[in-house]
Amino acid sequence: MEVLERKQRTREQTRQGIVFTAKDIARREGWQAVSIRKIADAIDYSAPIVYEYFDSKDILLHEIRAEGFRFLREEYNRIMKLYRDPEKRLYEISLIQWKFAFEQPETYQVMYNLNGAFCQVSICGTLDMEEMANLVRETIFSFIPKSKESIQKLYFEWWSISHGIITMSMILKDQQPIEQSEIIYRDTLRRFIRNLR
Repeated sequence: MEVLERKQRTREQTRQGIVFTAKDIARREGWQAVSIRKIADAIDYSAPIVYEYFDSKDILLHEIRAEGFRFLREEYNRIMKLYRDPEKRLYEISLIQWKFAFEQPETYQVMYNLNGAFCQVSICGTLDMEEMANLVRETIFSFIPKSKESIQKLYFEWWSISHGIITMSMILKDQQPIEQSEIIYRDTLRRFIRNLR
């Protein structure tokens, strides 16, 4: 039993090492530079061993994307339990979104196909993303109950504002300090949320 557990632990560590190495290469050279061969070279494994864990770069990217959505979903759930006021909830969820994007930019890029991190597996309709979206929709609904179509429209507006400013801040980081972009982000989201009342 111990041998089996140790093997499982070793496999998981190798898998995490591959993911970490892919993100590290992306951080230094961009996602276009990431390949199974390059990952294998970086961790001193042969490419076939890396392929045992991930059949393709696309599968690897999909795993990184799913990991990002799972993390955010857990954070959203934490916020939902921590605050009762819907305004505070939605604002804190928005801040989590910002913080995550700039603390884990490589993962955020994969989640939304940014900066050369093109994953062919569709982003929409994944369970983790849908659960995240439902938590935001539920929060918006608690401001004032509206029709499903109205809630979807407001969710789309929130997501467009949040993701749009984050993406522009990433693109313009050399022209506008991130701190300045964050102030704009916070002010814009506050205004949007206030207008939901």
